[in-house]
Amino acid sequence: MASRPSLKPSAHICRRARRSQRGISSVLFMLLSGLSLGAMVFGGIYYVRSLQVQSVTVHALTQAQLKAWGGTEAVRQYLFQLGATDAAKLSANQTVSFAGVSGISATVTDVLAADSVNCGGGTRVGFNITGSSGGANALLAATFCAKGSPGGGGTGSRGAAVNIKGNLDLSGDLTVIGDANSKIVVDGKVTGAGSLAGISNLYASGDISLGGSTSIDTLFSEGSIALSGSGSYSNVQAMGNIGLTGGVSAGSLKANGTVTLESNAVTELSAIGNVRLGSSATIATLKTKGSVVASNSLITGSALVQGNYEEQVAGTVNSGSYGGSLTVQTWNAGVKMNRVPGLSVAITALTATTISVPTFDAYAYQSSANYAFDQVGNDIKVTVKNVSNIPDGTYFLVRSGATQDYVCSSNSYSAASCPAKICTGYSDYNSCFSYSAGKWTLAGTTMAPGIVWFKGDFEAGQGTYYNSWLATGNITTGGNNVSYAANYAGYNQLCTNSSFPNLAPKNFCKAGSSTLLTVGAGNIAFGAGGQVGNNYSGGKITLSASNHVYGDVMAGDILETGGSTTVHGYISAARIGNNAGSSKLGASTKIDLSNLPSSFKPGETAVTPAAANSATLLWSRYR
Repeated sequence: MASRPSLKPSAHICRRARRSQRGISSVLFMLLSGLSLGAMVFGGIYYVRSLQVQSVTVHALTQAQLKAWGGTEAVRQYLFQLGATDAAKLSANQTVSFAGVSGISATVTDVLAADSVNCGGGTRVGFNITGSSGGANALLAATFCAKGSPGGGGTGSRGAAVNIKGNLDLSGDLTVIGDANSKIVVDGKVTGAGSLAGISNLYASGDISLGGSTSIDTLFSEGSIALSGSGSYSNVQAMGNIGLTGGVSAGSLKANGTVTLESNAVTELSAIGNVRLGSSATIATLKTKGSVVASNSLITGSALVQGNYEEQVAGTVNSGSYGGSLTVQTWNAGVKMNRVPGLSVAITALTATTISVPTFDAYAYQSSANYAFDQVGNDIKVTVKNVSNIPDGTYFLVRSGATQDYVCSSNSYSAASCPAKICTGYSDYNSCFSYSAGKWTLAGTTMAPGIVWFKGDFEAGQGTYYNSWLATGNITTGGNNVSYAANYAGYNQLCTNSSFPNLAPKNFCKAGSSTLLTVGAGNIAFGAGGQVGNNYSGGKITLSASNHVYGDVMAGDILETGGSTTVHGYISAARIGNNAGSSKLGASTKIDLSNLPSSFKPGETAVTPAAANSATLLWSRYR
């Protein structure tokens, strides 16, 4: 019987199949292991990159937040400079920019002036402040309180070469040069019979009465104007009446009241009230809502008269209309006017302009002074501040023998206790300073530069000085006094002064810089008057003959000039004190505004000393 073939594979075939299966398993295992390792690597890379991105994002956001907080300080400094008064002028949605600062923007959200609940009567201002860095933004809502106002020590002329509160007597010769738009503002009456030249605009709240030889472009009075002499005016306007006599001529006259002319020449006349024309008065055009009485006058153009027109002699009118009646001599055919019943002449009434009233308080500038003088018992005390090589503090002024005008920590001289000599007298044995009955007298040749403050009256004698002089009382000057306000004096005279090279006023002179830092009080050459509570002391400034003043002159009360006085700056008088009389510019007074140094800004003496303003952060939150 034949054997059946076996179906069982041979042993070597099975072994070969098992080896093949083991090879595939190994490959598959390696493949899966590689994929797992790859996933782990890529997962790690992703995780690290996520951490990096997160780190960059956090860093950018942190920087943006820091920017926002930096912007908060920038806004606070900005409000500090404004004070409450100017901060109240900000408006919602107004954007504030900061020169030289990047990544910061600030927008006003709300403004509340006189906030007594949260700001102690100051101005509360809200801001949205955005800080930006690396694509990230941080928005901070911050609310501030601003106090103080520009001009804590005083407000000056605000663009007017002469700014006077109270009456002004222009009895002398006044000349303004170097400013084609020079302006005189007087909150009171103006009278004068001298010569006025170089003045573009004179504005007075009271009557104006001028004679002599005068040349002014524009006169405006909230009262009446009377002009005589030989003056020439471009534009004369009065809310009251206008009267011209003598050889006065004018381009345009306009009055809410009446106008009266004698033999004057006027190009254009406009009056709401009646008009009276004297013999030989010559007018190009005339308009009035009242009536006209003329006596041998000449109107070369047209006349519009809402009321009656009367020519008493042989005057003529080239053409015109009247609404009332016409009265002329029967033989006079030169008045060529037509009656228009119900004629209405349109004339807009003049209205007053808000006047910037000056003020001055020496006490507010005391903290800005480099040298502040006071009499304490029998000793002169000098508080020194911001002066190189003299530590801040209060010193005795020693005046004995050859050691005159040293500031010392004791009331006798010793080299160890006396850091510096601050003034040069007529000799080594003469002091610059004396004090008697509340009055300081300066008699020397020159002094260490900077701001000098006196409690009491002050008289500046002859000599050349690079100082801003401030006194709580009255100020007078002697002959041949030459004073340069600190800002006017400039860098060389303040910071590298040849007489006092080691006593530079540090609030003007920054180490490593050759540019003068300006201080508000540094625009003032002479400033007088002080407020204590409800009492105002002094405030009268008297400039004598042969004075050359380089800087602003600010009288808290009244100002008088005499002799030959030249002021290279603005002048103002605030009429706060109790001195008798009115301000007076007499003899020969010149205001020279030509070639002023860039460091000097006339009329900007309203810059408030640092102690007068404040700005604080009330609250803040992220948005």
